Amino acid sequence: MSNFTERHNKIAAHLQELYSKHRELDNEVKRLYINFADDRLINRKKTQKLWLKDEIHRLETELKALG
Repeated sequence: MSNFTERHNKIAAHLQELYSKHRELDNEVKRLYINFADDRLINRKKTQKLWLKDEIHRLETELKALG
């Protein structure tokens, strides 16, 4: 397997993990809102979601650059 294919597959697999974690956090934030959780906890989870979204965007851009 070429380095290109290996790198592409590795990034794609990592992206799938990040998508899953982002979905889980989204569901958790919704649950916290429904249960009137502390705003600081909700904001922390939303910040984690934003970090994941930034990382997802960075990796998607890297994948596009690979071809």
